[in-house]
Amino acid sequence: MKYSKMTSVKGLVLTLMLIMAVSMTSQGQTVYAVEEQPTTVQLRTNALYWMALSPNIGVELQTDMGVAFLADYVGAWWNSSKNHRYWSNYAFHVEGRYYLGNKEQTTPFKGHHVGIYGYLATYDFEFGGKGYQCPELSKTFSIGASYGWSMPVNKRLSFDFTIGIGYLQSKYTEYEPSETWYKATGYKKMTWFGPTKLEATLVWNINSKNNR
Repeated sequence: MKYSKMTSVKGLVLTLMLIMAVSMTSQGQTVYAVEEQPTTVQLRTNALYWMALSPNIGVELQTDMGVAFLADYVGAWWNSSKNHRYWSNYAFHVEGRYYLGNKEQTTPFKGHHVGIYGYLATYDFEFGGKGYQCPELSKTFSIGASYGWSMPVNKRLSFDFTIGIGYLQSKYTEYEPSETWYKATGYKKMTWFGPTKLEATLVWNINSKNNR
């Protein structure tokens, strides 16, 4: 009789332990499936820069929380040796962005977004009579806040329209070109508060976190 009772108790304990183990394993698998969601990678190019003869490329990393990090590069070097005409500019742009829409939708995120941005730039613009040159990145910069709207075309492509309001400062040299050399005619500083960012960007979504 004693042996029978002990056997029943042990069997009950083992059964409860097995149920708890299965339950914990099942819960652990469920949590793992929810948390395993990859960051979305996007390639970007701003059509407005191309219209200004400035090739550009960028990358955007989007998280599942609606936060995104962007980095863009702009570079152009056009000239006409005969008349000393130059259209040269280089810029590096970074931005932190937050998407306001539904975080469970197919990326790229659609709808409205806000962000904080900054960029550094150099340039040399000259059209045969007078030139304006800023050869150092540290002498032209801008910081500001952005607002925009993203419109997906399909799971892979979307258009993004963004405007930014901020502060711009540039220290540059005015010069007059000649056949053999360039004469500096002044050193100036420009400051501006207002629109300093404008984008009509084509975005290509490299990977997608779901198929909906």
